[in-house]
Amino acid sequence: MKLSYVVLAAVSFAVAAPAVAGDSPDSAKPAKEKKICRRETVTGSIVPFKTTCHTKSEWASIDAENARAVDSMANNRPSGTQRP
Repeated sequence: MKLSYVVLAAVSFAVAAPAVAGDSPDSAKPAKEKKICRRETVTGSIVPFKTTCHTKSEWASIDAENARAVDSMANNRPSGTQRP
C-alpha cells in the first residue's frame, strides 16, 4: 500500500514539474518577427509569379547565400586560355 502512495506521489511530481518550470520569466517567448513577402517570377510557368514570405533575418541569409553563389560562379569560370 505504501508503494502505491510513493508511485502516485512520484507521478504527480513528474506531471507538475514541467508546468512549474514553464512559469519562469526566463522562458518568455521571443517576439514574433514580421514576415516580409516577395514576388518571384517563375521561368517556364503559366503562373506569372510566386509569393515567398520570410522574416528579415531569413531574407538576409538567403540574399547572402545568393551573393556567395554568384561570386563563386564568377570567380571559378574558365578563362579560355586553358588547354584540355
